[in-house]
Amino acid sequence: MEAARCWFNKLKSKDKLRPSKKKEAAGNAKEGSKPPTGEEAPSNVTKQRVAAAKQYIEDHYKKQMKSLQERKERRNILEKKLADAEVSEEEQNNLLKYLEKKETEYMRLQRHKMGADDFEPLTMIGKGAFGEVRICREKATSHVYAMKKLKKSEMLRRGQVHKPAM
Repeated sequence: MEAARCWFNKLKSKDKLRPSKKKEAAGNAKEGSKPPTGEEAPSNVTKQRVAAAKQYIEDHYKKQMKSLQERKERRNILEKKLADAEVSEEEQNNLLKYLEKKETEYMRLQRHKMGADDFEPLTMIGKGAFGEVRICREKATSHVYAMKKLKKSEMLRRGQVHKPAM
């Protein structure tokens, strides 16, 4: 969702630079010509935004449905294995509840956005033109990782960033 907002805001700022069609129509209107109707055809930019929003929403719900289907499949597989293993009813319920708990925990982790604040820097192991590499410990799990932190403003200033085509 955040990526869509960022993309939408970039387009919004580009629109501010262009004169609006209503202003152009008002400036080009002659006395005696018909006044513009209340409904105008959507501009190309608006059509692009609509298409992008539609695509984003469709992708989002496809991912959700796929995820739901995968969870159901995992549950069915576990139920079949438990039935074949002749496990007691109480033990089956406990294992199914455990699976549900793990699935919920996993979905919560998927929604969490990871950032530099989630890590505790330990030592710097390298420094380059655009940033630095540090050994860091993740606060939640205490796992140790190498983190490369880049200065995007410096990369943009030197023209080293390739922007994706829209």
